[in-house]
Amino acid sequence: MKRHFEHLVRKASRVIKHWWLIGLAGLLCIIAGVSVLIFPIQSYVALSIILGVIVLLVGVAQLIVATTSTNFLAMKSYWVVGGVLDILLGVFLCIYPNVTLVLLPVMLGIWMMYHSFIIIAFGGDMENFRLRGSGMTIFGGVMLLLLSIMVLINPFGAGVATVVVVAGVGLLCLGIILCMVSLQFKDLHKRLAEEEDV
Repeated sequence: MKRHFEHLVRKASRVIKHWWLIGLAGLLCIIAGVSVLIFPIQSYVALSIILGVIVLLVGVAQLIVATTSTNFLAMKSYWVVGGVLDILLGVFLCIYPNVTLVLLPVMLGIWMMYHSFIIIAFGGDMENFRLRGSGMTIFGGVMLLLLSIMVLINPFGAGVATVVVVAGVGLLCLGIILCMVSLQFKDLHKRLAEEEDV
């Protein structure tokens, strides 16, 4: 068992160097979520551009972490695909905000749902390392999944106010989860340093 754990630790050693990128993406999501909830956004255009920038930045952070890691993440390929899709979606939302006005609720719901699956799987991966908070990560992923289902049940009948509130709560929830994930990477980094000193 110890040999298996050491093997996992060696594989994880490269990904944890960039734990702060996930934390930074999480802080940006929290700031965007709070801004959306505190300052009522007057139009879908503003929400589309804000969401586009956040999605783009989260995608870049996710792609860097996934591509600089080894295969310790069971869902590594999903992280890579998710990062690429986030970058493409973020660019699309920023360049064509008016085109996405009708599709914004659907895009938001699918984006949150996809990330909820990644987060739930990541929580399971972190359970292998016996890190604190992996259960909370899974719980956060389930909450994000429920939010995405709420958006997708009636995306066009929800109304502007509902979409704005759900977007704000979704960004806030995702931001908190990403910050938790980055702290788990930091804990793993600390454990690695202690293992090397022994």
